[in-house]
Amino acid sequence: MYNIARSVDSGGTRLLDQPIFNSIQPRTRFQLHTSEPGRIYYEVKQVGDTAYPLSKHKGVVIPRSDRPLFEQEVLMRPSARFSIPNRLSYCLYENFVPQDKVTGDGAIVLQGTPPFELTISVQNLAASERFTETVIVHDTTWRLDLPEYNFKSVGQHKVSIEAIKDASRCEQRLPDSHERSIWVDVAESAAIIPFDRREYFCVGEVAHFQLEGIPPWTIG
Repeated sequence: MYNIARSVDSGGTRLLDQPIFNSIQPRTRFQLHTSEPGRIYYEVKQVGDTAYPLSKHKGVVIPRSDRPLFEQEVLMRPSARFSIPNRLSYCLYENFVPQDKVTGDGAIVLQGTPPFELTISVQNLAASERFTETVIVHDTTWRLDLPEYNFKSVGQHKVSIEAIKDASRCEQRLPDSHERSIWVDVAESAAIIPFDRREYFCVGEVAHFQLEGIPPWTIG
């Protein structure tokens, strides 16, 4: 019989299980727990055999100082997801940098062991172009900040998390697809352009203008 315990944040341990197994061989293997990250302890508490079965000697335990004990460190698989799936809005020819430092729009939450190696792609649907960049992140949160990318056409752009690596070298754990991507709407800068370049107008004539941007407009 052996104890399986897991370390907790308060500094102690929490007992997970106390299994008993039988073996006809002089060697055996423990079933390791890898479902949760953290430090796992395996401690042999009692040993019985045919002459001294545990069923008849439940009160006889190995002194704690003599118990075989080994530890296992379970590392968390790295993952990355967008914390808020809100659509972002940029103007034509703007660089892809954070616009508002107060809101959490465009923030990515990372799990694992920093530093992280994060690969981001920006897909321009109108031009069928894809831009990919890998950044190094030393914190568990990061806002989209790709100053090398410039929005060169209006319309929808899809921003996706392509891959993530961390210091543990564990394979990435991909979140749900809706948490791996967000949309960016790129619009023309607001403008008003006259259709007619005439300098003089007669009484009763109407001057027509073309508006560029996203309605409704406010014209002063």
